[in-house]
Amino acid sequence: MTHSLPPPRGIFVPTHMIFNSQLPPAALVTWIQLRSLAWDGWVTSPLSISELAALTGKRQSMLYRHMSQLRHLSALSWRSTGLGTIIVSFPEELSGKPNKQAGPLNILDSTILNSQNRELPDPPSYFPPRIMGYLSFHEDQEAFSF
Repeated sequence: MTHSLPPPRGIFVPTHMIFNSQLPPAALVTWIQLRSLAWDGWVTSPLSISELAALTGKRQSMLYRHMSQLRHLSALSWRSTGLGTIIVSFPEELSGKPNKQAGPLNILDSTILNSQNRELPDPPSYFPPRIMGYLSFHEDQEAFSF
């Protein structure tokens, strides 16, 4: 093995995986764990099922079930090395790279200032309003206002 098994900082989980209604939460956790083992590319190092079960903390039968569900959704695939180990692969399109970049936000374009409205609008946040599928505090507050 050329790298440590757990990622040094974490991995990106695409929004379409987080909000996939066909994916049971336990299988999503398994996908995250397996994807973490391939943190420096798109494939894991060759590992046996017993090693994968020990790393994920799951029984082998549960690991097989989750991996089959994930393969059915095209979230991963695997191949045998012939030496009692498998290599798990992930499609590159799950990288979460946006196809289109948003342009810069111009505050003055969004609000017309006049002599009766002397307050400047709130400056845009440094952070994007949505980060990896989580709602920002500002959006949560708007949901509760009537």
